[in-house]
Amino acid sequence: RSGQDQVAVIKRQLLLALPGASVFLDVDNLRNIADLEKYVSSSAVVLVFLSDGYFQSRNCLRELKHAHELRRPLVLVREANPS
Repeated sequence: RSGQDQVAVIKRQLLLALPGASVFLDVDNLRNIADLEKYVSSSAVVLVFLSDGYFQSRNCLRELKHAHELRRPLVLVREANPS
């Protein structure tokens, strides 16, 4: 499974466990990359999926930096087996 597949599973499980919760996933919900910080600002918690390429992604780092600036709680999930 790819990192995106794994994150999609996490999103589905969160929605099942927390009916009525709003769970944002960039590949599902982000229409314009310029709005990334706006979505982080409207989030109560930010889940960071640490895949092999996470720290090479400029947009992932934008999201992380903005969450830190806003002091949003971070939930870190490390990719167990990227292969």
